[in-house]
Amino acid sequence: MSRGRTILLTGASGFIGSHLAERLVARGERIHALYRRENPPKALVSLSEQYGEEFRLYKADLGDKERIAKTLEGVEAVVHTAALALDWGSMEDFVRTNYQATADLLAASKQAGAKVFLYISSAVVQGFGPHVDSTEEGPYYPLKYPYPITKKMAEDYVLSQNEADFRVTAIRPCNVYGPGDRTSTYAMYQAIMEGVFGYIGDGEALTCPIYIDDLCTGILSALDSPGTAGEALLLTDGSKVSWKEYCRVMYEAVGSKRKPVSLPTPLAALSARIMCFGARLIAARIPPPLTSYRVDQASHDYHFSNSKARKLIGFSPEVFYEEGLRRTAEAFLKERAAK
Repeated sequence: MSRGRTILLTGASGFIGSHLAERLVARGERIHALYRRENPPKALVSLSEQYGEEFRLYKADLGDKERIAKTLEGVEAVVHTAALALDWGSMEDFVRTNYQATADLLAASKQAGAKVFLYISSAVVQGFGPHVDSTEEGPYYPLKYPYPITKKMAEDYVLSQNEADFRVTAIRPCNVYGPGDRTSTYAMYQAIMEGVFGYIGDGEALTCPIYIDDLCTGILSALDSPGTAGEALLLTDGSKVSWKEYCRVMYEAVGSKRKPVSLPTPLAALSARIMCFGARLIAARIPPPLTSYRVDQASHDYHFSNSKARKLIGFSPEVFYEEGLRRTAEAFLKERAAK
């Protein structure tokens, strides 16, 4: 394992980025942690105070080329996690943030002398359709929403830039969860305890989880492996778990005695279309309660194989959904009690 490199980490204040930041600096890498919020999260400030010059914080927008050039000084590898990861929004915003910013960052990284560019893509680039043990070879289904379209655009561009002295790799995480996942899993737990939460149809459609610690381990292994040059890698724990079972474990993890609700697929699809139409009509900046993206994903089998990652980087997940959801629930409940 290579140690002591200077690495630019984008999206350091996000869920995946913040966990990666801690893992990278703890193993001896020098980190330039890029964040965009008005103030850096306490966790990043704490790492900066603990590691000093080994962990530098940079506030910058990826569109600020002059500032990005500054953050790339002396950088040997780039881990690009920053993205607009929503199931709602204008195509223009997604293209600018997910595609153009990635292309510009890659060009700047190469110009600055970086040798490795690791791009955090997503399994959604393979589209929503019957995925059971799907691999990087496919199948691929038509992309209908801004997020997967622009992630695929960016991934295709990144992989096209692989060269002998500039190694690029794309990581396709599946449904990432774990402590600190306030966008997805915490919101689900909140709905279980105070609102309505469940599954689409009979709930037998497969989902594809990966616990944050296992994802980070896989990313670090890919970062260290020359054999990942020009490759895309799916990272998932491989569990064949249905949404119905996943919901059952989630309810149990937070101690809820309530039952998941089931929304018939046609009704869910119609409701989502109406909500999305209304949201577009009023130019809403936040997504409606139900979107076509969510219905599409949750009503199809969405299960991928990690066989390529096992073979290429020795990937071996250790935390599976029952234990992972329990750990996540503990963190959620602790944070909720503190508030």
